[in-house]
This record gives sequence, C-alpha cells and structure tokens, in this order.
Amino acid sequence: MDAMEAVAVIILIVAIVVLVYYYLLNSPATMDKLRSYVPTSADAHMNEILGGSGDKTDYDLTKDEGSKKSDSESMSKRIKIKLSDIDMSSLNNDAFSNKLDAFFDAKSDQLIKDWSLATTNDLEELESKFSETTANVDELDKSFKEFKKSSEEFQKVTEDRLGDLDKRIESLENK
Repeated sequence: MDAMEAVAVIILIVAIVVLVYYYLLNSPATMDKLRSYVPTSADAHMNEILGGSGDKTDYDLTKDEGSKKSDSESMSKRIKIKLSDIDMSSLNNDAFSNKLDAFFDAKSDQLIKDWSLATTNDLEELESKFSETTANVDELDKSFKEFKKSSEEFQKVTEDRLGDLDKRIESLENK
C-alpha cells in the first residue's frame, strides 16, 4: 500500500467516525438507548470511596458546570483539611532515613540474597582466590619457560647427534 493510499484510508476512517458521532449526538432516541447502557456515575463504588451519602447523584457525571465547580471546591477543601490534619513534624529526612536503615538492617540478609549482592566477606574470599590463581599462573609460566629452555637444549643436542649420524652414514656410503 502506497503512503498516499494509507493517508486517504485514514482520512476516510476519521470522516466516518465524525459522521457517526454527529448522528448519535443529533438523534435523541439513539442517545437515550446509549445512556441506558452507559452508567452516568464514574464508578459504582465512588460514593463509598469518597464518603458520599450513598445517593447516586452525588458524583453524577452529567451535572452542569456550576455544580462541578462546587464539587471540586469542596473536594479541594477536603484535601486541605486532610493534609492539615497530618503532623508534619514527624515527617523529616532523618526519621525517614532511620526507618530505611532499620529496614535494611532487618532485611539485609534477604536483600543480599535476592539482589545477589557481594559482601566484604565475599570480596575477601575473591581476593584470596585471585591471589592464589595469580601465584599458580606464575608457577605455570615459570615451569613453561623451564620446559621451553630444556626443550630447546634437547632439540640442539638431538640435532647435533643427527648431524653426527648423517656424517657417519655418508662416510660409510663413500667407502
């Protein structure tokens, strides 16, 4: 599909959606049927959560603008009252840090296990293994150098003997 065709299809779909919207908006019979299927309140338990009186019209989404403003003002007053009721003196950084430290102290073993963290004991063990490994590698390197040196000496001696044997064979052939 060409890009131009895709744009044309998108425009056509948007036009159909707009037409359906205006049709539903202008036909009262269809809107009444639609309203019977869609609830007018935001949530069935909204009254319980917000502490309403239980009347379904408390938080009706179909209210006019004036009542919505008064609801928002009363809600903001409720929030201000609730925030003013909180004792802010106990909410400081030091207390929060102390609570975090206490939590980490209590749960440190579980956190180390869950997050696969390394402790100082783990680091010391790794350092000792590392030093042991480097010592073993140094020994292996030293042994390899000795073997290489002895191998070179053996190779020279072997070449000398082969040279002597070649000379003897030539002298025996020339006789």
